Amino acid sequence: MIMGRARPAALVIGLLLHGITACGSAPAPPADIPESARAEFPLGAALAMSCSGCHNPAGGTISSLEGRPAENIRNALLYYYQDTEGTTVMHRMIRGYSEADIDAISAYLGEEAEP
Repeated sequence: MIMGRARPAALVIGLLLHGITACGSAPAPPADIPESARAEFPLGAALAMSCSGCHNPAGGTISSLEGRPAENIRNALLYYYQDTEGTTVMHRMIRGYSEADIDAISAYLGEEAEP
């Protein structure tokens, strides 16, 4: 009887642990990717994909990042990054990025905003 209960608990724990590791920061791209391929899909584009889950152009309850200048995006991201006591979703998300990542995201989204 106890064995029957242990299996679902082990499954739940395993799924939770897998989910936690899956939510970590993005790994660095492999070094063997040709420079031409990197130029086609820049780091900023890859990192900004996580932003679109909430801040997409279709709108919703969270404002879109579409059309915002790179400097504004960078300043907002740096605010969340430097506020180590913050507990919002943005505070938690930004902790997985470096300042170089923030620069790449801001530059990419800012380029998208330019006409």
